[in-house]
Amino acid sequence: MKQKSRFFTADTREAAEAKAAEYFGTDVKHILFEAIYEGDAASTCTLFAFHGTAKELTDISADFGLYYEADGVYLELYAERGLGEALDRVAMAHHLVRKNINRYDEGAVQILVPNGSGRAKIAPAQDEFFFGEELVIEVPQFEMEAKAKLLAPEAGGAALGFEEAKDKVLKAGIVHGFDEQALRRLIDEKKYGESFVIASATMPEDGENGKLVFHFQTDKKTAKPKELEGGKVDYRSLDLYVPVEEGQLLVERIPATEGTAGITVRGKNIKQRPGKDVQLPKYKNAIINNEKTEMRAKSAGMVEYVYGSVNVSNVYKIDGDVDMGVGNIDFDGSVHIGGNVIAGHVIKATGGVVVGGVVEASEIIAGGNVEIKRGMQGMDKGRIEAGGSISLLYIERGKAVAGGSITVDASIHSTIEAGDSLYAKGKRGSIIGGRAVAAEEIVANSIGSVSHVRTEVEVGVMPQKRTRLTDLEADMEKLKAEMTKLDQLDAYLGRAKEKLDADTFDKLYRSGAENRRIYTEQIAECNEDINKLKDELDRATEGKVHVFDTVYAGARIIIASDMYKVADDTQYATFKFKDGQVTYLHCEMRKGG
Repeated sequence: MKQKSRFFTADTREAAEAKAAEYFGTDVKHILFEAIYEGDAASTCTLFAFHGTAKELTDISADFGLYYEADGVYLELYAERGLGEALDRVAMAHHLVRKNINRYDEGAVQILVPNGSGRAKIAPAQDEFFFGEELVIEVPQFEMEAKAKLLAPEAGGAALGFEEAKDKVLKAGIVHGFDEQALRRLIDEKKYGESFVIASATMPEDGENGKLVFHFQTDKKTAKPKELEGGKVDYRSLDLYVPVEEGQLLVERIPATEGTAGITVRGKNIKQRPGKDVQLPKYKNAIINNEKTEMRAKSAGMVEYVYGSVNVSNVYKIDGDVDMGVGNIDFDGSVHIGGNVIAGHVIKATGGVVVGGVVEASEIIAGGNVEIKRGMQGMDKGRIEAGGSISLLYIERGKAVAGGSITVDASIHSTIEAGDSLYAKGKRGSIIGGRAVAAEEIVANSIGSVSHVRTEVEVGVMPQKRTRLTDLEADMEKLKAEMTKLDQLDAYLGRAKEKLDADTFDKLYRSGAENRRIYTEQIAECNEDINKLKDELDRATEGKVHVFDTVYAGARIIIASDMYKVADDTQYATFKFKDGQVTYLHCEMRKGG
């Protein structure tokens, strides 16, 4: 493509103008000339010729021209005018490189460029090379992406094929994240001079910080009442503690992750940031696994998260009273109450229960021992039930049932049942009114009262055991009836074996055999329990009632199958079973012994 401007040199001005007219293919009058050098008659003349209007000449951008002439290759520079832009030296240098000029004299160019205008020979004479499309790969410093720019060819220059372009990308060191489709679109759509992303780095994935997952409520308890069906609420069941079971998962530690390194477009690793690890919190009465990723409760009870420490306790402590502000308690462990238990509450514990004050008309149910420092005002509603022993100062109009012994200073119009022995001892050591039962013996200062109130005491087998024996004997009869049915099934199978198909016979036979095995085991267990209870009943005659002071008239002493009604006040006596009846003699036990 011809330039709109260039330099022409000849011996005379007329000859230089003629060269310009020939080059531009127009008349001299359509060309604007400026004398660059015009000497005497013996000198040459150099003109700057511009093929355009005078207005265009006032604002033109700097440009350059490359001319292959008989004596060499010439570079011409044209300075900008008016508002025209300065010469893009980088673009010119790149153009000269693309022209693939042999024996290129870069020094001649360096001398010409500072002038901004002029003409210089930069190489010896040679045929002109017409460059084709060229792909330029751009990779920023950190290699996060690679861009490609397609440069336009000269007229007659060769087009760039996809495989050739791809090879240039690979030679540029692009080995990761290469988008072949993006390169193909660039080659096919011929968007010259624009940069397009053809490869992208894989960014690193930072590791996740370790974290703790609490499997119990760690925030402050709400003390809200429990919601019941129908929109009702139980104001005695409050949210005051978090119960846990032995081995229950309390805290889980999720370890930090390393993350994944990234890769630049040239295959270099991009280091990721590993996550920060976290440690399990401090703990009490808990166990940690070998990997230190789990914390579990060492025992059943309650769990608290206080000042960064997980504390498991099998003792639930209430410093004051159990009232509406505390509500009912159902705890897997022991319960210690510093104050009183106000009427209407229920306290359940798999362990023991200790009450520092008075228990009003409430229920206490414990798997272990129960200790009431003062006593119970039962109001005919209070009840204490313990798997172990019961100890209390007094009980009035209440009920106490213990798997072990019961110790009380005074029992007044109450029901007491001890699986071991009953000891009414202390300042009074009295059993007044109601009913007292002990499997072994009853020891008291006095039984009954001067008002001759009816008071019933019994030693031997606990009433629950008599009921249990009755139930077991009923179960045994049912099991025997089932065994009779199995005998009938066996007889039927013996008669019908030839008539039944093999599968039906086999199913009936196997079912009968399995049921016989199960019933046989159940009968053996039931027999063992019945024999144990009967043995206890046989030994029930060994129970005794010891009274250090007085058994008042109106009291009834029951041992085994006989009852002794006390008609007259009796002092310092031991009641026991002899020759089929209850009799008494001088007290066999010393007070305090």
